[in-house]
Amino acid sequence: MAMNERKEITAATLKWIAVITMIIDHFGASILETWLYRSQLPYYDWMLQLDRVCRSIGRMAFPIFIFLMIEGLYHTRNRWKYLARLLLLAFISEVPFDCAFFLSRYQFDNHVFIEFGYQNVFVTLSIGLFMCILLEKVRPRTHHFALDREMEAQTGNPIVDDTPKMILLKALACVVIMVACAYANEFLRADYGATGIIGFIGMYWGNVWFRENWRTFLLGVAGLTMLNRFEMVAVVDLFFITRYQGTKGKSMNKWFFYFVYPVHLAIYGFLVWKFII
Repeated sequence: MAMNERKEITAATLKWIAVITMIIDHFGASILETWLYRSQLPYYDWMLQLDRVCRSIGRMAFPIFIFLMIEGLYHTRNRWKYLARLLLLAFISEVPFDCAFFLSRYQFDNHVFIEFGYQNVFVTLSIGLFMCILLEKVRPRTHHFALDREMEAQTGNPIVDDTPKMILLKALACVVIMVACAYANEFLRADYGATGIIGFIGMYWGNVWFRENWRTFLLGVAGLTMLNRFEMVAVVDLFFITRYQGTKGKSMNKWFFYFVYPVHLAIYGFLVWKFII
């Protein structure tokens, strides 16, 4: 391999990066922050610094998950089954999520293991995917979009550009869908709130308009950063995204990728319950 040749990053590698940084992030948000702010255990200054490091590293995870879901939108055999899997994981993950981050000693002692003040990230991912599925059905079709030109080249079916009037009507429909989904995620108090859906919006339209990984990802991060500057740390991911060429790689088991979220939260929740609060 030439000295200036960069090793390609596969989708499998991106998944591992997202999973590992997520687990680190949740260690800070669950174990360290519960210790620091909700327990009677001794306080150590280094724990606050470690928490900041963990939460900063964790900013890398969510944008990669969005990016991979936008990729999956065009590769999955059945988008509605894909959405159904996410909804199932949202249901399964809620108790581990609440135990890891929110439940009090009183709730644990009285065997209350769920509360609805804040919902897990699979709710956000489900709403984001649902929005993208709807946008794919109603968005304008035009040669100005790189994705439409690519689909035309792949299928051989010519794309007839929508008329200006139809483009306007479809654009208005897209705005209604995007606003409704952002509001729904905020109303449900799902993880990342409206910010998470804005990240989906940026990445979806970046993919449609440019069909270039780095531009797609950067627009998604810009969306996340609009309401939370802390998310800007995710630009570090561009180091990996620019090396991703669309290959799948030797992927982890699909269900492992899904269930690592509730399982690691259940472990953190158990540690919080038994040893911290």
